[in-house]
Amino acid sequence: MAVHAAMPGLAARPLALLAGAACMLALRHYPLGHGWPGLLFAALLPAYFLLLCWRPACWLFCVPALLPVLDLAPWTGWFFLEEIDVLLLLTVACGYWRLGGPAQAAAARLSPAARACLLLCSLAWLAALLRGVLPLAPLDLNAWDNYLSSYNSLRLGKAWAWSMLLLPLLLRDASAPALRRYALPGMLAGLAMVSLFALWERAVFPGLSNLSSDYRITAPFSAMHTGGAALDGYLALSLPFAALWLARASSRWHAVLAMLLLALALHAAFTTFSRGLYAALAAAMLLGFWQTLRTAPGAARRAPSQSPMRGVLLRLLLAGLGTVLLVYMFSLAGYRGLLAAVVLLAASFVLAARPLPWRLAPASVLCALCLQGLLAAWWPEPSGQQTAGWLKGPYFLFLLAAVLLAIVLLPGPLWSSGAGGKEPARLGLAMMAWTMLACNLAWIGWHWAGPPALLPAGLVVLLAMLMLCNGRLRPPLWRLDRASLSIAGAAGILLLLAIPVSASYYATERFATTAFDMQGRLRHWRQALAMQPSDWGERLFGMGSGSFPATYYWHNPQREVPASIAYAEDGENRYVRLASPGYSAGYGELLRLLQRLPVQPTTHYTLALDVRRTGPMPVLLVRLCQRQLLYAQGCVNVPLRLRPPPPGNPLEGWQHYEVPFDSAWLGAGAWLLRPPVQLELAASGTATSSVLEVDNLSLRAPGGEELIANGSFTQANNYWFFSSDHHHLPWHIKSMALHLLIGTGWCGALSMLALLVLAGRRLLRQAARGDAGALACAAALLGFLVVGLFDSLLDVPRIALLCYLMLLCALLQPVPPPHVESAPP
Repeated sequence: MAVHAAMPGLAARPLALLAGAACMLALRHYPLGHGWPGLLFAALLPAYFLLLCWRPACWLFCVPALLPVLDLAPWTGWFFLEEIDVLLLLTVACGYWRLGGPAQAAAARLSPAARACLLLCSLAWLAALLRGVLPLAPLDLNAWDNYLSSYNSLRLGKAWAWSMLLLPLLLRDASAPALRRYALPGMLAGLAMVSLFALWERAVFPGLSNLSSDYRITAPFSAMHTGGAALDGYLALSLPFAALWLARASSRWHAVLAMLLLALALHAAFTTFSRGLYAALAAAMLLGFWQTLRTAPGAARRAPSQSPMRGVLLRLLLAGLGTVLLVYMFSLAGYRGLLAAVVLLAASFVLAARPLPWRLAPASVLCALCLQGLLAAWWPEPSGQQTAGWLKGPYFLFLLAAVLLAIVLLPGPLWSSGAGGKEPARLGLAMMAWTMLACNLAWIGWHWAGPPALLPAGLVVLLAMLMLCNGRLRPPLWRLDRASLSIAGAAGILLLLAIPVSASYYATERFATTAFDMQGRLRHWRQALAMQPSDWGERLFGMGSGSFPATYYWHNPQREVPASIAYAEDGENRYVRLASPGYSAGYGELLRLLQRLPVQPTTHYTLALDVRRTGPMPVLLVRLCQRQLLYAQGCVNVPLRLRPPPPGNPLEGWQHYEVPFDSAWLGAGAWLLRPPVQLELAASGTATSSVLEVDNLSLRAPGGEELIANGSFTQANNYWFFSSDHHHLPWHIKSMALHLLIGTGWCGALSMLALLVLAGRRLLRQAARGDAGALACAAALLGFLVVGLFDSLLDVPRIALLCYLMLLCALLQPVPPPHVESAPP
């Protein structure tokens, strides 16, 4: 079957030219200035074009890798047309031009049922798009930069449009080997960049070890400037593929890198403090565990007398006991006790798979106890400090025992020759090192929390001793192979991250307020359904994609007037209009206009601006803050106080202000760990909405250098972004099912459900045949749906596109070999 069956060559090249022209038009208006990200994007596009010319299938790697991180909206202010859209235009232009050439054999195909589901989804999408965008509104300054615009329907609808445009390229390139060669590494690369971004954000803002702060990371997802769960949805979609890489690791270094990526990704997931994401990860792990049991090698052939469930239950019991004891240890001995306990259990796991010389055990334990006692007794005490040396003793001796155990167990020149004769002595030394680890674990617990910590330490040592008896079981519960080490390593990473985070103050508070938050979410869902018109057309085809923010603004049951930002013009003069919320808003509920600035510390700056006000008692809040996207910290307030208009001037007249201030600590720090600084403007007032209009913003350094780009707003939203730190309900329905039902109606919701069911059935059938990639994809989609129970993930186009592409890949089937008829004799 040729690819021309899906995309006729006659239509491919005109579409390629159209996509190329659209790409050039977008770049002509794209704001490349004001900061290094725009320049980096300008360098990325030509490199990507050359890569596509050299290896056309490389888009399967680049799109999933760049989809989560190519997001420069906080610098450019563009969030209707994004950088990833320009990249996809280039992908379609190059891919369709190649499709228009000589006919090529297709790499994959779609079943008739999949084609029917895609057709129904496309028709529902088109109906929702038209209902949202029609009647066409004027293309004014706010058409492409405001969620209240009817063109927000195009912003949300583009995700499905991109997936359909990329479908012919998938049919051409996405064979099973190509997906393993390109798409899987692309997902892993994207996950690695997102995880590193999350690690950087935690390090720069609340601090890596500060788990009591209510700071929640957003990583590179600018769509979270009004809340939402873009990061949660992405991690749910991508984390199972890190586990897949670990399971498929073909070498020791691959396994180490996979474990490192899994640790970074789990750190990002746990520090979101998202209960929905935690539930999604649990659901994905349960699916993986259940499917692994079903497809275990020899599960169908094993005799009933072998009782396979006995080993499974024993492993689960051992894991459960270990988890409980580690939680108990952490509650008394903190991070150090937890880490020491995990190291001891890991050492027991490795030793238990070796043929231990039990006849040497008494001598090994006795020698270890004597050596431990001598080292502890002779540990030096610094002069003038009675106990300072003893406080460091347990940690150093524990590290010494761990290093000794590693030297003994790892292969090396010391044990290379005559291994058979040296093996008992080697394992005897390992048992000595293990005994010292157990002693120092108890010492660490005693030093950290006193005698109460001796009980959990003793229980951990007892569990470790039970683990050493694994070799006496027939068959043993585990062997020292790559699969067992990978599972044990992943479990250790999971526990080391999950236990401290779940015991933190903020996580405890989040779990304690679950019932209250659920009541608020249910109330919001009822209100969203009440705002939907009751006629049959709205029920069948929806209110239109992207119409919820405008519907909430005008028709919310509380009659609240949310804050808004709009651009206006008087003649040829353009300015920004900030409207305060029409209710008593808290500090985090204001809508802030933002721009990133290269501020230097302890420098005197002068802020100049023109302000015009209407309404009762408006207040203009101007600050410079350390901020990534949400949750500002370390702010410096600009002492601006609006004056009453002079006698004889109308209240609505423009007033000019110049305010000097000092930047203090802003802009300080090493380059990589320097928190970004943003200028914030917000309108605040009474319970009645009031309006402030701002123009001619300027921030000048002592040398006269201008820091603000587009301060006169002649280019509308270029270089200006906005955020709502805590008040997110006006922007999101907070349920993926209701998002589909309200936006696309029953037709769209049911057609998408049919697509999900079809893809899920195919993935589970493949997973039952032992396809680990299909199992990872099924776990990813299941986790995404669990997160979507409590958030409308499909209102983030890049996340929706990744989900749609994953669904399309799940529906692809290999092309059958051509049938060759045998010639008659």
